[in-house]
Amino acid sequence: MTRILLAALLLWPSLALAEPHCRPGEIPDAKCSPGVVASADEEDVCGIVHGQSYSKRHRQTPAGLKSLIKRRYGQAGNFGDAEIDHIVPLSLGGEDSVYNLFWQPGYGQGYRFTYHEKDQIEVWAWRQVCKLHSMPLAEAQAIFMAPDWRVQYCARIGGPACATAQPAAADARSQPADRRSHSR
Repeated sequence: MTRILLAALLLWPSLALAEPHCRPGEIPDAKCSPGVVASADEEDVCGIVHGQSYSKRHRQTPAGLKSLIKRRYGQAGNFGDAEIDHIVPLSLGGEDSVYNLFWQPGYGQGYRFTYHEKDQIEVWAWRQVCKLHSMPLAEAQAIFMAPDWRVQYCARIGGPACATAQPAAADARSQPADRRSHSR
């Protein structure tokens, strides 16, 4: 763990100098945030060690890293109902690193899918793997490593965000309505 934190600290200066402009939206910008799995061991991910779940044992996202993600996604200052989210959830063995974090919008920002919907599919997938044992961990992780978690959300959970056309990876619907016609 110490080595990971040390490596992150050593990488921050180079990442800060080469901060790419990441496209904010409902799904992560794959060039900035591809997603990273830290553990593929179901026992490790679902187990409780010293009274702590996997996500509690591994959730150590420093404020500086969150600030870096906000800058990379062009979200300076207070960004309202939004969060820095893990692409592959910690609860499913995701890594707590710059490459597994992205800025995700909340309600009221013109997006159909928000971190609220992603939280629902995360809980559903964790339950399938760790409580019901009805889905392999790798399959659950693949939901989030896929180009578009929204497809699985609509197929497995559904809801108002799915009422219109089904989402397609990196389509115009991943941009808020007022940004769709503007080129970047």
